[in-house]
Amino acid sequence: MNLIKSLLFFSVLIILSRIIPHPPNFTPLIAGAIFLPFMSQDKRVILTLPITLVFISDLIIGFHNTMLWTYSSFLLIGLIVLRFSKFDLKNLLGLSILSPTLFFLVSNFGVWSSSEMYSKDFLGLMESYLMAIPFYANSLISTIFFSLVFYATRNIALETRPFNYFK
Repeated sequence: MNLIKSLLFFSVLIILSRIIPHPPNFTPLIAGAIFLPFMSQDKRVILTLPITLVFISDLIIGFHNTMLWTYSSFLLIGLIVLRFSKFDLKNLLGLSILSPTLFFLVSNFGVWSSSEMYSKDFLGLMESYLMAIPFYANSLISTIFFSLVFYATRNIALETRPFNYFK
């Protein structure tokens, strides 16, 4: 029951972070996807919860023509996270750099391929990536920041109260 409450609280936090005003791409969403294995070892949760949370928040803030690319990014992040058998600070930080980079590459490929904003050649693709660098910077900084916040919060919780659903 405590795990369900924790996942529900975590989910509400992630959804609210997308709804309340914030700098572009500065949310704990990717950090949350990376941090899930610290909360649950259920592969279905790790793979589907982030996509579900993005979908629910998209119901509120609106859908866009690159949603498939966004959801695919989170599926890939989940698959990568599952490959790690040890969830420690070193892996968390590595995933905090890798995951927003993957999201940046996949989602902006989607913008390039499914919009008329950029020419459909290599230069157009590079322009798409170049124009998205400020968003990538926010995503990278927020993912590292929120991953560390989640990690520190988890460690404080483990020291002050023995939750049996944390590793």
